[in-house]
Amino acid sequence: MNTYMTKDRFIEMMRTERAYWESLITKLENDQMTEPGVEGVWSVLDVVIHVTAYERWLVEWLEAASRGELPPPSDMDIPNVDERNAAILAKHRGMKVHEAWIESQDVFEKLIERIEALHEKDLTDTMRTSWFVTPYWKENKPLWQCIAGDSYEHYHQHLPAIRTWLANLWTGR
Repeated sequence: MNTYMTKDRFIEMMRTERAYWESLITKLENDQMTEPGVEGVWSVLDVVIHVTAYERWLVEWLEAASRGELPPPSDMDIPNVDERNAAILAKHRGMKVHEAWIESQDVFEKLIERIEALHEKDLTDTMRTSWFVTPYWKENKPLWQCIAGDSYEHYHQHLPAIRTWLANLWTGR
């Protein structure tokens, strides 16, 4: 993985990947969004809520870091990823498709704002960010890689299942 990244290039990548994510999701009707079976029992709505929670945490994490602090404890601190994801979805059960989608878009824009507020070197200079990266990633790595992992790379983790589910939906399988 490339360890050098400029802020402009990173934001462009974030926006490009987000546009692709949104282009796939927005093809669905509300009832399709809530149909289980996309990933296990998860619906597309569940996946959107899940990804939004990780991006929301990134916003909170970056906001805290901008104040020289670590974020307060949250569900994201649950070590077992399945338990963490279950806790996230439990908090958002019953959320309407429209509400979840608006929140997802708002959180993404806040994440972009937080990235725009960073100094260029914050994205790549691990000496500047190790104090708040290492506690969560258990290693000192470039900040842009941390953000990518819980944003557009996270989309890529879920897109194959969504695409397969959509293909089956559209072909009637």
